[in-house]
Amino acid sequence: MQEDEPAKEELKRIDHLIFVTLKYTRTADIIRTIIGKFILTLDHQTEKFYEIQLENGKIKEIPRVPLMRMKKLESIYPKDQAVKDMVDFYVQLKAIYNADFKAKEEYRKNVTLVTKGKEINIALLKEYVNITKEHVSYIDTLLK
Repeated sequence: MQEDEPAKEELKRIDHLIFVTLKYTRTADIIRTIIGKFILTLDHQTEKFYEIQLENGKIKEIPRVPLMRMKKLESIYPKDQAVKDMVDFYVQLKAIYNADFKAKEEYRKNVTLVTKGKEINIALLKEYVNITKEHVSYIDTLLK
């Protein structure tokens, strides 16, 4: 395992959670854990971005709070729609993760995590995997 690619390692864990763990343990807690992994993946990737920017002398300090790192990324690239979408996605994930939730059809095929404004099912998680992978690779392109 490489130490410089924690975001990629988290993506592997997400794939395992969705395609193996969730297959056999259909609970809302697993869905919530996967959402937490999405957040952690984006945190690792933005932290990598800021560390490289700091080494190159483009910034003076790295924000300590992950949400502030995301917001600052948006202020660094104000006209970049992909960065704005990434920040919005991150904020949405944090809101889902921190919200009170209920399980719907737990231990069944269509297990769903229900929060105040959103229902998260397996199909939506698979979409989120693709979105997260796109954001991780986009941050890599910003570093080049």
